[in-house]
Amino acid sequence: METPGGVKRCPDCGEVKAIAEFGLNKRLPDGRARYCRACFRRRSTQSYRKRKAEQGKVVREAIPVPEGSKYCPRCEEIKSVAEFGSNRSTASGLTAYCKPCHAIVARENKIKNHGSERNYMLQHRYGITEDDFVRMLARQGGLCAICRVVPGTFVDHCHTTGQVRGVLCFNCNNGLGHFGDNTVLLELAALYLGGEVLWPEFVVLPEARGEVPVARTRTYHLSQRYRMRHEDVERMISAQHGLCVVCWDRPPEHVDHCHRTGAVRFALCLPCNTGIGQFRDDEAVVWRALSYIEATVEDFGEELPFSDEELVELARAEEELRSEFYGSVTRVG
Repeated sequence: METPGGVKRCPDCGEVKAIAEFGLNKRLPDGRARYCRACFRRRSTQSYRKRKAEQGKVVREAIPVPEGSKYCPRCEEIKSVAEFGSNRSTASGLTAYCKPCHAIVARENKIKNHGSERNYMLQHRYGITEDDFVRMLARQGGLCAICRVVPGTFVDHCHTTGQVRGVLCFNCNNGLGHFGDNTVLLELAALYLGGEVLWPEFVVLPEARGEVPVARTRTYHLSQRYRMRHEDVERMISAQHGLCVVCWDRPPEHVDHCHRTGAVRFALCLPCNTGIGQFRDDEAVVWRALSYIEATVEDFGEELPFSDEELVELARAEEELRSEFYGSVTRVG
């Protein structure tokens, strides 16, 4: 019942309260709820508990927690909000469980819904199941698809298309990663291991390094490992125009040597040196890695025909790229 002065009497608690203390309800004449917000909340809670009891469920009692804290229903402890993860879909912006409990619940749900945590990861990352993985590895004879010596353990996929290519060992999988699945770099690395270095006619010279402080133990380290001095390495890098002799794109950081004979070859950048090491310094393995990548390159079929205007535009763009290239490189050959 509404009274003058913008107030209304709640028939449940019997108190006369401001109209703002009542929720909206378009079905009633005054457009306000019959009960005040406090009474409406109490009635709603009682109704909810009654429905759950009829379903055989028990509603947990709300546990009062101090400000800046939150109750974890799994470990039944009150912890600081810093102990909870973020969840933007909740009113509090926090996960229901503390971080340790959340990790356990997430793992249990993965096993419950997907059979195992590994099966979940395979489906999530590669779109395959554990059975698909087992069949794929069986077709490879249980061995890495590249080196064919070590058992395959890692699913390999194209980072551009997402296509699953095969199962690789740790070293071969990392070797492809260091070369960025680049078939040109893999071919250059295979030729390099075969004793053939392709010296370019043009290079983009790196910035001058200036005076670099040399560690006191560098010469000792170089002499013990490679029978070289720091000055010898600097002359070798200078003869390489300050670039790695495999990719010709990055400054060299490591002296590369043959692990069978101990002979120093050249100075390489970190990715090329590490990639060659992951492929065990084996020219045949690198060639197989190249074939492995080329076998999964998509065939786009015949080239689409171009109109005369498109051919003119392509020729103009190619000429611009050629001019830009020659404007940024230095002839060294």
